[in-house]
Amino acid sequence: MLEILSKNNQKIKDAYALKMKKVRQEKGLFLMEGIKNLDMALKFGTVKQIFTIIGLPKIKQDIECYKVNDEILRKLANSENPEGVVFVCEQLKAKKDKTSYHKIVYLDQINDPGNLGTILRTAVAFDYDAVILSKSSVDIYNEKVVAASKGALFLVDAFYDDINNYVHGRTVIVSALDEAVALSNCNKPNNFILALGNESHGVSEEVLKLADNVVKIEMNDVIDSLNVAVAGGILMNYFK
Repeated sequence: MLEILSKNNQKIKDAYALKMKKVRQEKGLFLMEGIKNLDMALKFGTVKQIFTIIGLPKIKQDIECYKVNDEILRKLANSENPEGVVFVCEQLKAKKDKTSYHKIVYLDQINDPGNLGTILRTAVAFDYDAVILSKSSVDIYNEKVVAASKGALFLVDAFYDDINNYVHGRTVIVSALDEAVALSNCNKPNNFILALGNESHGVSEEVLKLADNVVKIEMNDVIDSLNVAVAGGILMNYFK
């Protein structure tokens, strides 16, 4: 394992640059941290570089490993108390044939990284095939998304695409508050897209026009809406 002691080292500068969306897109790489995430990423063969202040098990020879100091690790990490390892991963490719998806979550202009990370975890928990995002949504590889997903990125196909490419042969279910049917009265189709909207504005008119079913979660009159990740969890569980 080679040692890097300066935060001005080019390897460190290149890794740090991955905190910027533009660089992530250009390089096809992103940053992760944590021992459990590293174990998962190694299993999927996506790790390119490792920066660590702790001992690691034997790593394949084609992965660059660097021992760094605490200052460098904190520069690269996103969390306030990093576990001791930060690593560079290749961005993930779809694991399934897109024509085989039965249960899809579509996110229309989702902005909050924490919400996206939570939705990814929930999609894995309820065996959804894919989480597809509108191109105006938050970056999947944003560090806060990666942290909140707790490794779920590796376990569900997640990518950007137009919902119109998936509506054929699938029921489109849209979550909305107006002119909607109560969730308890909705049928549960086998092949469907569950569309969730922006935190402030809900789903766009374009997506709403595609809806076969518009549904709402029944609530008391005290609360008029739920956080999109919470609502998404309730809906994903119902339709799972």
